[in-house]
Amino acid sequence: MRVRPTLVAAAAVTVLTACTTTVGGVATPAGGLRMDATDADLVIGLAEDGNETDRIARNALADVLDYWAVTFPEVYGGEFGEVEGGFWSIDPDETDDDDLPRSPCFDDDVDELADNALYCSPDDRIVYDRAWLEELTDDYGPFIVAEVMAHEMAHAVQDAAGLDDPSIVAETQAECFAGAWTRWVVDGESQHFALRPAELDDYLLGYLYFGDPAGSDPDDPSAHGSLFDQLSAFQEGYADGPVACAAFDEDRLYTLEPFSPEEERNGGDLSYREAVRFADDLLAGFWEQALTTGFDGVPALGGSVDLPRIVEGEPSGSACTGEGPEVDVEYCAATGEIRFDEPGLLEPAHDEVGDFAVVTLLALPYARAVRAQLGLPTEGEEAVDSAVCTTGWLAREFLEGEVDGARYSLSPGDVDEAAVVLLRYGEGDNVLPGSDANGFELVDSFRQGFLTGGCGLS
Repeated sequence: MRVRPTLVAAAAVTVLTACTTTVGGVATPAGGLRMDATDADLVIGLAEDGNETDRIARNALADVLDYWAVTFPEVYGGEFGEVEGGFWSIDPDETDDDDLPRSPCFDDDVDELADNALYCSPDDRIVYDRAWLEELTDDYGPFIVAEVMAHEMAHAVQDAAGLDDPSIVAETQAECFAGAWTRWVVDGESQHFALRPAELDDYLLGYLYFGDPAGSDPDDPSAHGSLFDQLSAFQEGYADGPVACAAFDEDRLYTLEPFSPEEERNGGDLSYREAVRFADDLLAGFWEQALTTGFDGVPALGGSVDLPRIVEGEPSGSACTGEGPEVDVEYCAATGEIRFDEPGLLEPAHDEVGDFAVVTLLALPYARAVRAQLGLPTEGEEAVDSAVCTTGWLAREFLEGEVDGARYSLSPGDVDEAAVVLLRYGEGDNVLPGSDANGFELVDSFRQGFLTGGCGLS
């Protein structure tokens, strides 16, 4: 977080060339490939016989082509034709420079294509480094190969539709289209893949790789958007379909922004102690405003609430009731306190993710405290969804400087940290006890709150 300039006198990922991407009854191994389907016979130049990455890519490309054969006329009119330059798989350690197709997007040097996947518009061609995709598979699961293919094919779709948007618009829109295709897979329409939403959690963490580093310039000609920009675009496509993706333009809210000079020095993070103290102030200010005056587009919630106190360094577990499972962060109605396990949760989350991870983890029981005093349920999926949603709402109002009296403003990467902490910590009963929501669903609840606010409380 950064100090607000009104209150004081003065206030690792490599960006790659071209585009870098970033069901019941069907037996499927990890990665989503259906075991009852025959592999596609799509030709991929220089593919390696028996290579599993090429197999996943081939089946994904065939399915994405099927998807766009139906979807392109519905979204843009006309027909989506062939990808004229075809599909190519390379391995920098094995592919000979002389075997590469001639292309204006790269010289005759296979090393230029290392650690990359790209759609080349001038010759209508998709090329990917299979060795790099194998490494990503180890970290994020095999379905990431299919998603990379869906993203790159989306650029071919943009080309066919005659679109020419700035990079950050084109890249987030491509990820939105990949999300729409993924929903098509989850709905059982795919010939080669089957998938459940919970299986997407590993893939969503891949945005740690594909999103631009915090502090990047959104106007850079190769900008892809922040982790949250990319992730929320994917989820918008998944939830709302390709027509919603087609509406992406420069007026969309993007969270990617450059660091200030001070943030360049400290990475934009408060110390752990400062983050806890600031979370207490920010949450109290946000909820006081939400209850009494409201925010633009969201009227005051009303009701009388005694806002809880955040108790630093006090392990929770069963300290409140003396019964039930141990939790690491909770609202104790008997004392009006938010209690948390400092060494077991908050401090590691701060060190591993960032200062806004602390705010996010404390915001969840804080929202339950408000719900309790408004006479709303505090247990069950509705309560969990509301708590996560209001955390997204808080992030949006904080981002736009609408929380009165806040001593800091959001730093580049803070919204990303909220999404990451939900994916890494949110599914455990120690954070959201009694919830069956997976990481994908939690992040989508956060996204909905970020976009619309209110979260069903009014």
